[in-house]
Amino acid sequence: MSTPSGYRIAVVGCGVGGMAVATLLADAGHAVTVYERFAVPRPLGAGLLLQPTGLSVLRRLGVEPVALDCGARITGIDGRTTRGRTVLRLNYADLDPRLHGLGIHRGALFDLLFERLKRSAATLKTASEVARIDASETQAVLHFANGTAPVAVDLALVADGAHSALRMQAGIRHRAPLYPWGCLWTTLPDVEGRFAGQLHQRFRDSRVMIGALPVGRRPDDPQGPPCITVFWSLPAREIEAARAAGVAALKARFLEHWPELAAPLEHLREVDQIAGATYRHVAMPRWSAGRVAFLGDAAHGTSPQLGQGANLALLDAATLASALATAPDIDTALSLAEAERQPPAAFYRQASHLLTPFYQSRFAPLGWLRDLTFGPLCAFPPSRNLMLSTLAGVRRSWWRTFPLDAAGRPDLPLVNSASAACI
Repeated sequence: MSTPSGYRIAVVGCGVGGMAVATLLADAGHAVTVYERFAVPRPLGAGLLLQPTGLSVLRRLGVEPVALDCGARITGIDGRTTRGRTVLRLNYADLDPRLHGLGIHRGALFDLLFERLKRSAATLKTASEVARIDASETQAVLHFANGTAPVAVDLALVADGAHSALRMQAGIRHRAPLYPWGCLWTTLPDVEGRFAGQLHQRFRDSRVMIGALPVGRRPDDPQGPPCITVFWSLPAREIEAARAAGVAALKARFLEHWPELAAPLEHLREVDQIAGATYRHVAMPRWSAGRVAFLGDAAHGTSPQLGQGANLALLDAATLASALATAPDIDTALSLAEAERQPPAAFYRQASHLLTPFYQSRFAPLGWLRDLTFGPLCAFPPSRNLMLSTLAGVRRSWWRTFPLDAAGRPDLPLVNSASAACI
């Protein structure tokens, strides 16, 4: 049963998508409670690249200026082989001069979304791991791992990431295999600003990929120097062994392939500065069953190759909030939101899955093929536009894009609709 001011909604997970959807729904008058399994909510992962699509949701939340202030403006991608041959050269301005990305430390993004959540009417319950959700056509009942009494709500939204344990018992057919490759990452000062302005990548066939993404200032050092997140792609089963080898060994591996990283790597002194990450390829033909629905990486996780995870989660959140504001009931809202979001999510899931072996695999000839063909593809207008619109997050499908409005911003149905503006 809904409250006089809206629906009773539970959000599982206090990550990017969970905080965004909880804030938007609470602002719309729904009774929202966020359940987080950790005692203290915290960000997990490396720096990330927000695209114009993701920035449009931050604008709707009223936090875009803060994000722009603490992040780093990204104008494009510069990808080369370790011998210096250009493989990828993409600039947002070639799609539209007003477009750009934003590199941001995940902790900084978490902080600004968390502060925005706290300013909303949503309730946050920590140390509350949801072990099971029993969903019917009229309600969802949450059961907790700590034995807390079950809670019944009108709608449960699961936003607990690609490794979600709740997918299996939701009764929705899905696949979520673990990618064989993951990465090591660390965030380091770029005092001289050598890597400013672009996402830089270095490749050696398909077995070595190193990246340096400007992410602005660290949230724990807001007056400090600009930083970059450095990441190294490697098989998931080798992550712990690589960390165990120690800082000196890791530095040597980085510098063997990319000597220009020497200055930032001077600030890498302890293994604790290095974290590992693994990924899943999540495919769900539908995202809801009864009164439980999945969003973000829990519904369509991918490899990080296209860097769209946070953007897709933010768009899911904004679209669902708008659908609930305009639809006459929850079932119609879920259908409306899923119909809008499934095609773009499917495109990015499929494109990422297809591209990943060219960058992360044991089959070196795929890297050689990439080095031969991707440069010309970046220069040929039709393929360049496909690559740029994919980078900017504005692909609606393999054949369609979201148009840009008069201000040069992605014109996203529901996200930028009149109904969204009044929420």
